[in-house]
Amino acid sequence: MIEEKGDLPPLPDILMNLENKINDPDCDIVEVSGIIESEPVLSGRLIQLANSVLFGGGREKTEDLNDAVMRLGVKMVLDIVYTVKLPALFSKPKGFNQMHFWTHSLGVAYLTRSLAHMVKISYEEIEFAYLCGLMHDIGIIVFDHLIPDEYTEFLKQIKSSDLTLAENEAGTFGITHAELGARFIEKWWPVSPGLVEAIRIHHDSTGEDGNVKHIAHLLATANLLANQNEFSNGIVPEDTAPLEYGVLDKLDLDSEELEILIENTKEGLEAAQSILKSN
Repeated sequence: MIEEKGDLPPLPDILMNLENKINDPDCDIVEVSGIIESEPVLSGRLIQLANSVLFGGGREKTEDLNDAVMRLGVKMVLDIVYTVKLPALFSKPKGFNQMHFWTHSLGVAYLTRSLAHMVKISYEEIEFAYLCGLMHDIGIIVFDHLIPDEYTEFLKQIKSSDLTLAENEAGTFGITHAELGARFIEKWWPVSPGLVEAIRIHHDSTGEDGNVKHIAHLLATANLLANQNEFSNGIVPEDTAPLEYGVLDKLDLDSEELEILIENTKEGLEAAQSILKSN
C-alpha cells in the first residue's frame, strides 16, 4: 500500500528547498532565512520555538528571523521547520488524539537529541537525533492513513492488552509501526538512511553486546522516559516499567541529570502547546 497508494503526503516544498539548501556546502544563512520568510506564519512559529527551552532559548528573546537563524544554526532551523510542518501533513487521525501524539513526538525528539549530546555518540548520529524522535511514531499515522477503520478498531480492542502496541501490531498486521514508519519514510522522504534504520529498530533489544550508546537505543530510552513522565502518545497504556537495569551507568548519566532533563522537557512542551495546536 505504501508503494501504490497515491495520496500519501510528500514533504512540503519548503522542506525540500531547505533540505537542498542546507546540504549545499555553500549554504548561506541569508538564503535560508529568505526561504522561511516566504511563509510568514512559519516565520512567526520558528521565532516562538527558537525562544523556547526546547531549542535553547535564553533570557534574551529574539523577534527577528535572521537573528533566530543565526543563533540556532541551519540544522536546528531545519528541525524546527519539520516540527511545525509534519503535524499538518496528514489528516486528523480517527483513532487517537492528534495533540497527544505530536506532543509526545516532540518530547521524544528533545530527549533523544539531549541524550545524544550527553553521551557523546557520533556526530553523524547527533545530527539526526532530533528528527529520529520527532518521526519515531510516524508509522502509527501511516497505519491510520492507510487503513483508518481497521486501525481504529484495533486500538479499541487492545486497550486492555498486556502486550505493547508494537507486539499487538505484529500479531494483527504482521508489521509494527516502527517498520511501517521506516518503510514509508524511506520511500517518500529524503532523510538520512541512519535515521530510517534507527526508527526501524528502536523497539528491538539492544543486542548481545549490550551497546547502548547508539541512536536507536537512545531513541528507545527517550520514548520510555516520555511514557513514564506523563507525555506518552495517549494511544494505549504502554509498558511503564523502570528503565533497563544499569542503563544509566552504561550511558554515564546520573539520576539528578535525568531529573533536570525531564523537567526541562516538560517546561518546553508546555510552552510549545500553542504552536502544536495551531497546526
